[in-house]
Amino acid sequence: MNSLSFEMRLQAREEIHREVAGLTADQVHERLVAAGGLEGHGDQTKPLSTEERLAAVRRNELGRIWNLMTGEGWETYSPEHDPDAHRWHQAQREGQERESGAASGPDPELIRYRIVAQRTDPAHPGAALLTNYAYGRSVEEAVAKARKALEGPGGLYGDQGMYRVVEVVEESWDSELRQQEEARRRYLTIILEAAITTVRGREPDDPDADLLNRLDDFFTRAVVFPDPHNGGVHPRSHQATFGWTSEPPGIEHASDPGRALALFLLAYLDHHGLARTER
Repeated sequence: MNSLSFEMRLQAREEIHREVAGLTADQVHERLVAAGGLEGHGDQTKPLSTEERLAAVRRNELGRIWNLMTGEGWETYSPEHDPDAHRWHQAQREGQERESGAASGPDPELIRYRIVAQRTDPAHPGAALLTNYAYGRSVEEAVAKARKALEGPGGLYGDQGMYRVVEVVEESWDSELRQQEEARRRYLTIILEAAITTVRGREPDDPDADLLNRLDDFFTRAVVFPDPHNGGVHPRSHQATFGWTSEPPGIEHASDPGRALALFLLAYLDHHGLARTER
């Protein structure tokens, strides 16, 4: 056998967690070096054996733990405060539930939520932010399930009040697209406001109109609507590569953020004596 099941990987990780529990970052690093974690292993030209795959799991897991400890400033490693360890166990429980009779998956009325909790006590050794997932018919039900599973002695959240929920997001295809669109709009608003504020009072005199339109078109394609198949701008098939084509028609797209960025660039070039003006 030259592949590892999820259960085998989880078991290997659990053994590593027990091995390094209570160790310092330096001690974990020593084990990482001994496992060859700092060496380049290159591309494998033949299938890996089970032993080689388990060795790779060990290297990767020790490296992840060491990075977690150094990043969070942990003095010693504690699996109870390791968010990834809890996520793996959660995935294991969900898999066992499906195998034990819920093969069709969770109740269709249940919604999967991503729950983000923030540490309230800076002295607490856990991670500053923890992300977990729970099913519920509402946000309140999902949060209650997460707290029940994660709060208390030995739980990821620890004692009640050690972590507070700061974000709950519905996990679905529609909600993900909606979140991406909202994030895109917020980002564009920041760009637009920053560009307008920066350029105000520094507008170039008589900018080349054709150049301004082409820069507007470029920024609209590259920044505002970078996907020609999704969003408010739908270039024709031969226009999908930023208009670099000799085929007619020469479609140009415009947007407020695109024009603001175009003026921003022209003002910057004008400041350095490089801007083109109408002749």
